[in-house]
Amino acid sequence: MEFMKKMDEFSKKVGRTATDTYNTVADKSGKLIEEAKLKMAVNDKHEEIEDFYIVMGKTVYEQYKEKNDVGEFAKVCKKIDKLNSEINEMEKKILFNKNLRKCDNCGEIISLDSTFCENCGKKQKPVKIKEDKKELKDKDEKEEPKEKVCPQCGLVCDYKSKFCSKCGYKF
Repeated sequence: MEFMKKMDEFSKKVGRTATDTYNTVADKSGKLIEEAKLKMAVNDKHEEIEDFYIVMGKTVYEQYKEKNDVGEFAKVCKKIDKLNSEINEMEKKILFNKNLRKCDNCGEIISLDSTFCENCGKKQKPVKIKEDKKELKDKDEKEEPKEKVCPQCGLVCDYKSKFCSKCGYKF
């Protein structure tokens, strides 16, 4: 009987220990899950703030474009203007290399040698591509150009041509 009594007490101790351990683990797990959820919520709030910063920045830039005083942000806005100008020039080069261009009026992609836009009918100015100073230096050192672009109609002509074969412009 004594043995059974000791076994019963031992079982109860093991049971209490197991229950306590379970409760401790469950409590810690619950806290870890809650902490993870809170950290995710904090991160979401940080991302939301970043989105508001972006909106604020765009608002300041829009004010700058409308010629309103934006104070010390004018310097940053000018840098954005410069970057936008560089992007536009790169996009123009991409189109030029595909023998395409954007319409001066409506922005539609048209053939480089189009005199008029097939979308809006507006007469087109010649496409002028700004070249990077480094590119110009490399070109001058390497080889003479084999073609030139007519400034009046945009047609690519042989470099030795004295006149444009499309519009008659004298080079």
